[in-house]
Amino acid sequence: MATDITMPKLSDTMTEGRLISWKKSVGDQVERGDVIAEVETDKANMELESFGAGILLEQRVKPGEMVPVGTVIGVVGPPGEKAEAKPEVVPEQPAAEVIPPAVDKTSKTAAQGSTGAMAGDVPERIMELPEAREFAKAAGDKASPRVRRLAREKGLDLAQITGSGPEGRILQEDLERFGVHEEKKEKRPAGEAAEPAEVPSAAGQPLSRMRTAIARKVSESWRQIPHFTVTVAVEVGEAEKVYRELKQAGTAVTLNDIIIKAVAATIGRFPLVNASFSQTGIETHDEINIGVAVSLDEGLLMPVIKGCQTLSVREIAARSHEVIDRARNGTIGETDLSGGTFSISNMGMLGVEQFSAIIYPPQGAILAVAAALDEAVVKGGQVVPSRIMRMTLSADHRLIDGAYAARFMAELKRVLENPIVLLI
Repeated sequence: MATDITMPKLSDTMTEGRLISWKKSVGDQVERGDVIAEVETDKANMELESFGAGILLEQRVKPGEMVPVGTVIGVVGPPGEKAEAKPEVVPEQPAAEVIPPAVDKTSKTAAQGSTGAMAGDVPERIMELPEAREFAKAAGDKASPRVRRLAREKGLDLAQITGSGPEGRILQEDLERFGVHEEKKEKRPAGEAAEPAEVPSAAGQPLSRMRTAIARKVSESWRQIPHFTVTVAVEVGEAEKVYRELKQAGTAVTLNDIIIKAVAATIGRFPLVNASFSQTGIETHDEINIGVAVSLDEGLLMPVIKGCQTLSVREIAARSHEVIDRARNGTIGETDLSGGTFSISNMGMLGVEQFSAIIYPPQGAILAVAAALDEAVVKGGQVVPSRIMRMTLSADHRLIDGAYAARFMAELKRVLENPIVLLI
C-alpha cells in the first residue's frame, strides 16, 4: 500500500514549508527512516525521513516550492504500484476567512448600530460578488489563513499592506505595523502634517524564513517582556585551569560547558530564574533545559541541552558538541530546538568585553557571557594580575526582582571561582 509523504509541522508556529531538495529520485528504493528530502521551516533546514518503505513512486512538489503543512509532496509504495491520483491537499478555507474589501469605518459603525452585528461579521452573500472573489484570490496569493483571519478581525485591507516575508508574503508583524500606522493617522490632530510614508528600498533584500522567525521572536520579546540586567565580574582563572586539565585528560570540554554546569547548579537554589511568566501565573520547571546560542551565516539557532541538573560536565560537553554540530551542518531537529527553560549567549570567542542579551520567550532569563581578559585587580592591598570575565543576566521583571537576580549572580560567581565543586 502506498504511503503519502506530507509536509510535516515541525514547529508550533509553522504553517507552511519550502522543499529545498529531494534526496531520493523517482524509482529509488526507500527504507523506513531514510532521509527522503530536505525542507526549510521558519527556524531551520531539516531532513525529512520516510515513514514507509518501498519505491519512491512520485514527487508532487518541486524543489523551491512553498506548500502548506499537510500537503502531499511525494508517494512511497511497493514496486510496480501506481501512485493513486489524489487532489492536492489545500487547507480548508471557510467563508469567514475571506476578507471583504475595506469598509469605511463610519459606515460600519452606523450599520452596527442599526443591526447589532459584531465588528468584522461578513454577510454570506458578499461571497457572491465578483469583487469579493477576486479580493479573496489576491489575498490567498500572499497571506496565510491565519494572517487573513487576523486582518479580517482588525478590519485591515491586505491589498494595502506590503509584505516583508519571502516573495512578498504578508506576515503577522506586517499587520501589526500597518495597524499602528493607521491608528496614528486616526489620532493625528486636524491640520498636523502627516508622517512621511515608509517606502521600501529598491535595493532591499527579502528576509529568509530564519531571519523572519528571528525578527518575530525578538520583537515579541522586546515588546512584551520588561527586561532588566545585572552584571558581575568573575575571576575565571581556576575555571580555565579545570577545563585545560580535563582536555589534557582526553575530555573534549570547553569553558562554556563548565559555565553551563555552573548555571545549572546555581539555578537549583534560584528556581525563578528557570521559570516562565504566563497570564495564569508563574510556571516553574522541574527540568533545567539550557539553550545555547549558535551563530550561523543566515541567522541564529538556540539548540537545547536538556536535563542539565543531572548531567556531569563531561556529559554536558558531549551533548553540547552534538547539538551545536547538528545546528551548524543543518541536520538539527525540532526536538533539539524546543523545551528550553534558560539560555546562554557566549560571545567571548569574539573578544566582546560586555553585552546584554534579549530573553528568548517564553523563558524568563538569559545569561550573556563575554570574553575572559587579563586585568589588574587589588587583593590584600596588592595589585595582582587576574583573568576577568563579565557576565550579564537579562531577567523578566514580572518574574524576578533585582535583589533576587543579584543573589543569583553572586552565587554563580562563587561557583565559577571555586569550580572544583562542579566535579564532585
